[in-house]
Amino acid sequence: MKKILFVSFLSITLVSSLCAYELNGNLSVKWTGFKTEKKLPVSGTFNNIKLDIKSSINLSDFLKSSNVIIKTNSLESKNPERNNNIVSTLFALASADIIEGNISDVNEEEKSLILNVTMNEVTNPVRMDYIIENGNIIASGGIDILDFSMQKSYMAFEKKCADLHENKSFSDVDIEFVIPYK
Repeated sequence: MKKILFVSFLSITLVSSLCAYELNGNLSVKWTGFKTEKKLPVSGTFNNIKLDIKSSINLSDFLKSSNVIIKTNSLESKNPERNNNIVSTLFALASADIIEGNISDVNEEEKSLILNVTMNEVTNPVRMDYIIENGNIIASGGIDILDFSMQKSYMAFEKKCADLHENKSFSDVDIEFVIPYK
């Protein structure tokens, strides 16, 4: 009887470890832009994020299986006027209805990854560092809006927000994502 219980326990443990990484909740995305000469941070997220990711026995394959689509008109900064200013200029004046992302490389030794970000029909690789903490993979990095051929829409955003930003906006944006897993 003891052997049967032990073999059963071992089998269950083995089977459960075959999918060591599996999505356990919703992907969260955070962006932080900057304004004024003091480079004050303004953060937000998006309300419409679709993640497709496959369970895997190893971290690299799990992350590289991910594909994300973000609807830019779902931008949320907890300020309706700011939401409108960003969406109506940065995204609406460019071909940036959606932002797409997928991870093409993971370096587990350096705890870094390459996120390919597509916005305004331009794809750029973005190096991000990550940590694993409390069942979450947390990655952070940065982009420059101008690297996505969005000069015209960025200039419209800068002009629209000139008074609010004390005539100083920045095109660099910090990005972060959190993938909960079990």
